[in-house]
Amino acid sequence: MNATRLLHPDFVRTGVVASSATDLLRSMAEELRQRGTVKDSFADALLAREEKFPTGLPTAPIGVAIPHTDVEHVNESFVSVARLDRPIAFHQMGANEQTVEVSLVVMLALADSAAQLPMLQSLIGMFSDAATMNALVEAEGSRELHDVFAATIS
Repeated sequence: MNATRLLHPDFVRTGVVASSATDLLRSMAEELRQRGTVKDSFADALLAREEKFPTGLPTAPIGVAIPHTDVEHVNESFVSVARLDRPIAFHQMGANEQTVEVSLVVMLALADSAAQLPMLQSLIGMFSDAATMNALVEAEGSRELHDVFAATIS
């Protein structure tokens, strides 16, 4: 699956303000629901999965989260990105009791379950690269952030 096809510039945002992870995820999910990309059940399923299997990653120089849920809540594969104005706490992947201050959220809505693991691996690889992370932090505006993702995600 070519991730760049799933990443529309209109759904890559910078300067996003949210009071909590829950508020942010509901807002992002609602945008996808209004587009018809996800089903009405997506937001609740996403939040339930995030509570049970958190997706916060303590990457440097900023924390990231990769929220996602099961394919039965998705109509069309899509990726939505939010770079936050101020970090918010997400629970850490693999260490539910710990939190990570997250500034970059990449929400996955994948209609093909076989695509989920390769996409997650690609993103984690991307977030492990210092030069890419610096480019994501330094990108000025949504279009430039989109272009960094498009140039690096496979």
